[in-house]
Formats: sequence, structure tokens, C-alpha cells
Amino acid sequence: MSNKPTAAFVLALIGGIFIMLGGIVLIALGSIIGSLGFGAAGGTVALYGGIGALLGILVIVGGVMVWVRPQQHVIWGVLIIVFAVISIPLGGGGFILGFILALIGGILALVFKPMPMMMGGPGMMPGAPGTAGVMTCPACGGAVNMQTRTCTMCGKAV
Repeated sequence: MSNKPTAAFVLALIGGIFIMLGGIVLIALGSIIGSLGFGAAGGTVALYGGIGALLGILVIVGGVMVWVRPQQHVIWGVLIIVFAVISIPLGGGGFILGFILALIGGILALVFKPMPMMMGGPGMMPGAPGTAGVMTCPACGGAVNMQTRTCTMCGKAV
């Protein structure tokens, strides 16, 4: 098990790319419709495409942030899911495939469980026998330095 949500990152990234491409296709379609003399309809389709492209970029940013800041996986997972769901009516959902991939990536980000940080030497977990000056946080299972008595995972004093 990794300490980074790799699957959530990859699926959100690919889903965001599909959503963004779907928005770009709608922008092009709106431009074609507008050039055929249906200006209002073409402008509306292009507007929805622009919103879809923006939502795709936001899903990509959410996926990158899940990778960069795995301790905030819940926040970014929720945002990925929200932007993916909003992309369905406003941007076509990235040919539906982008919506599905981003939705799965957001769910994987929500359920991600980071491994406790390794301290001491190889194979030594925080709070394990033989780890001097470190105990396990009762709230989250993270490492607590006996000198500072503050958890490195949740920040709570013990």
C-alpha cells in the first residue's frame, strides 16, 4: 500500500482530460452552429462547452492536489466528485467516460487511508517496541513525539 492515492490521481487526471476535451468539442460545435446563422444557439452551446472545459481543468487540479497533499484527500475527493457531477449537464460529462473516471477517482480519494509514517529504522512503525521517544496517537494512529506530545498526522495534543 502506498502513502499516496495513485489510482485516485490517475483516474481523476484522465477523467478531467476527457471532460476538458468534451468542453472543447462543444466550443467548436457552438462555433460551427453560430457560423451557420444560428447565433444564439451556437453561443449557448459554446458557453456550455467553456464551462465544461473549466470543470475538466478543476477535476485535473483536484486530482493533482490529491497526489500532492494526500492528508487532504477527503476535501479533494469531494471536489472531484462535485465537479464531475456538474460536468454532466453543463459540459456533456466528457463523453460520459470522463464523468465515470472522475467519479471513481473521487471516490477512491475519499476512501484512501494513508499509511502511518515510518520512524526509526526500516520495519519500525510509530509506537512499536524499540522506537525511542515515539508513541501512537489514540485518535488517528499517527506518530506522536514523546517530547512535543503532538501527533504528526492529525495535530492533536496527546
